[in-house]
Amino acid sequence: MALRKRDSAATRDDILSAARTVLNRDGSGRFSTHSVASQAGVNQSLLPYHFRTRNGLLLAVLEQMNAELLDRQRGMYAREDMTLAEKWQLAVDFYRVDLASGYVRTLLELTAHGYSNPIVAAQVRSLFNGWRRLLTEVAASALKELEIDEVSAADVVAVIAAYWWGMEVQHLLGTPEEEGHLWATTEKIGRLLGRFETGRQSRRVKQ
Repeated sequence: MALRKRDSAATRDDILSAARTVLNRDGSGRFSTHSVASQAGVNQSLLPYHFRTRNGLLLAVLEQMNAELLDRQRGMYAREDMTLAEKWQLAVDFYRVDLASGYVRTLLELTAHGYSNPIVAAQVRSLFNGWRRLLTEVAASALKELEIDEVSAADVVAVIAAYWWGMEVQHLLGTPEEEGHLWATTEKIGRLLGRFETGRQSRRVKQ
């Protein structure tokens, strides 16, 4: 029994991995359980056994990716040996890796699928809200530390979310740096955060 459970879990993981590959390669419009089964090297009948429907498989992919993202970001923001500016730069480094690996495209393909599928849309919003809650905690702590009260944590997160998702869309469309100034802007934001932190430290020393 234990062996069958392990085999079943491994098969499910193989299907999820194949689904991410197919989604990144073909997009949500051409995504099919047949393609996923072929990519995974399994019988197509196993997909409804594990995920019931095509949408069930897509939602499982989204949940898996979101869990990976949140775990990584929580670990980064929990580090006490890094400044906020350093954490911003590490987030940018993570993004570069995710963009090159196809992770970003897969996530946005699932998001786009939600435009015409209310169930997927609701799940996308729910999962993204988990990310938004994490950033709100980080922003609230940073605003308090930097003694900034002109804006709220929710304001900061709204700006970051709109900026970051907009950057992802532009990169996936192939927007060149000289046109979008996207990488340059992320670097400037990091330097700005560093100046805020340095200024705060200087004021503490003087006090």
